[in-house]
Amino acid sequence: MQPLAILDGLEIKLRQLNAAADRQRADYERVVAENQQLKQALDRQTGIVSSLKDKLERSQPDAEFAELNATDTPNGEPGISKQQRETIEFCLKEVDRCLEWLQRN
Repeated sequence: MQPLAILDGLEIKLRQLNAAADRQRADYERVVAENQQLKQALDRQTGIVSSLKDKLERSQPDAEFAELNATDTPNGEPGISKQQRETIEFCLKEVDRCLEWLQRN
């Protein structure tokens, strides 16, 4: 093989490697940006869950919880109010979403 042909082959390979490196850099930057967005979303959700927990604790002291907010179920056992059930279900859904996100990443 002639030296000029070898140099041309090397130049082509270097350009291919450079293009591959550029693609890898672009993918890396995209993943870093997506990761940052997901971390911000997780922080927001964590803040929402914390504020809901605080709000629930402030609105329902432990000693008065059963007396003030209990309702009877059809079989006569004390239960929880509809609003409490909705709040608990919302919190559980948010926790599930966070856990799913953590498992994916």
